Amino acid sequence: MIKLFTHQADPDGIGSLILTKLVKEECNFTLCKNIADLDTNLESFLTSQEPANYEQIFITDLCPSDRILQKIAQNPTLTSKIKIFDHHQSSIDEMSRDYSFVTSIVKKEGATCCGTSLYYEYLVKETKSALLKKKIICEFVEKTRLHDTWEWKEKNDVDAFHLQTLFQVLGSYGYYYHFYEKLRNQETFLYTNEEQNWIKEQEEKNQKEVESLAEDIITKTYQNYQVGIVLGNYSIRNNLATYLEEKNLDLDILMLIAVDNQTVSFRALKENVEVRSLAEFYGGGGHEKAASCPIESIKPLLLERILN
Repeated sequence: MIKLFTHQADPDGIGSLILTKLVKEECNFTLCKNIADLDTNLESFLTSQEPANYEQIFITDLCPSDRILQKIAQNPTLTSKIKIFDHHQSSIDEMSRDYSFVTSIVKKEGATCCGTSLYYEYLVKETKSALLKKKIICEFVEKTRLHDTWEWKEKNDVDAFHLQTLFQVLGSYGYYYHFYEKLRNQETFLYTNEEQNWIKEQEEKNQKEVESLAEDIITKTYQNYQVGIVLGNYSIRNNLATYLEEKNLDLDILMLIAVDNQTVSFRALKENVEVRSLAEFYGGGGHEKAASCPIESIKPLLLERILN
């Protein structure tokens, strides 16, 4: 029996769940909103008798805090069972040392990694599963990587971008069930007519929403950056960032306050701008161009440092 903890908020986290279920049907999983949620769930799990019920425990697309990592490192039984796959630079920076049970890589052989791609490499090597080498599964993993790292723009792979669109339509559990069946039963990744219709309908909704949000944006200067601040749903963060980039507005950073997900998402809108350090300042993290922090950590500073 396998236990999996993974990120619930995007295709990358759910991609790992799909891969796990493809090769190991007996899998118990917990979906986590963010690192704080992961820490809470993991600490409760590790202090119970539950770990004894599992042969392996995987954590993907999120890395526990260094405090939790140190606790795991002190328990040889746990270190032999637990394997963590993460690709966020901020998580790497926060580790007090290297941990043998953590695979945390931002780039490999010139390609930016994601949680699903790192975990896929491990599964292929360890399980020797012929199923994982199916063309459609290889395509799915690569499109997940392109989507999560935003390399879909460089490659002009709109199908990779639309993984997020389908995630909006289906939700995390619906996305899991849908792609689990698709990867098992189809041979190529091409979107079906039904999927194309879902994408078209959702894009029309997204377009209306981003246009409305763009009108509500408040622009403030923060550390020499022009920051566009707006309240919106978490699922629209990337669509809004793309829209603002295309409009070529005088904005350096998008700051989307997503009450529905209790996070603040930061997106860099220009080439020479990075947002990871900004998110880290408020107790979050992520990538150079896309990062986030919990709403709770930014509340005391929001009015004073950003909105004034």
